[in-house]
Amino acid sequence: MAEPKSLIPGAGVENASEDLKSAARVEQYRVSGKALYIPAGFRWNCIPFSAVKKAEEWHFNVTAGKCVAVTEKRPSLRLETTGGDFTFPLEKAESLEKLLAAIRAEN
Repeated sequence: MAEPKSLIPGAGVENASEDLKSAARVEQYRVSGKALYIPAGFRWNCIPFSAVKKAEEWHFNVTAGKCVAVTEKRPSLRLETTGGDFTFPLEKAESLEKLLAAIRAEN
């Protein structure tokens, strides 16, 4: 398995490959005690929790239909890091809670 690449310049996870193997699956992402892993094709990127300044619940709206518009509110995770802001869309509110709990346990 290739070493996951950090999305935050100057921040990384020690033994990231081993950490990724032990990470729990939360929808398409993986989360460990040290980082959030994001799929990137056949590789993985990561955001180390040490670089996270703020993690919060976010949402986005999905609108469909022309004659009768239907709007669905979906949960997402917003991370404010030392390298910029990131938003990760999710399907379930429980997934958001799991990710926030893992990040807040580290910080």
